[in-house]
Amino acid sequence: ICFPVTISGTGLVQTSDGSGVIKVQSNGVTTNALAWVNFSGATSPGTIRSAYNVSSATRNATGDYTLTFTNTLTDANYALAGMGGNNTTSLACVVQPYNLSAPTTSSVRVQSVRADGTMDVNPPTVSVVIFGN
Repeated sequence: ICFPVTISGTGLVQTSDGSGVIKVQSNGVTTNALAWVNFSGATSPGTIRSAYNVSSATRNATGDYTLTFTNTLTDANYALAGMGGNNTTSLACVVQPYNLSAPTTSSVRVQSVRADGTMDVNPPTVSVVIFGN
């Protein structure tokens, strides 16, 4: 495929940034996931089940993980969303950026937090997605 590809009449443009990451833009705004991962937080290091642009999931402490990107991101101004739980159908906690470590272009540190605010679990299933430019 030659880039950019414009899908006529939709405002969608598909490009590649040279690292192998394909980007989709809608009316000039990038809208695709830059990275995502599903891994076991109960193992150390985290066992990755499936991922895009995440090369490792390191458990630093209970409920505390560092995700390393395969290809560095353009900047560290990205959005992150995640969840974790006992299995793929029971998701009991949120996964958020770690409050003592700023995101970088090469990795992000995240923590699992239960509804009561405690961070004392290593969920067997952790899923994280990252959106940005």
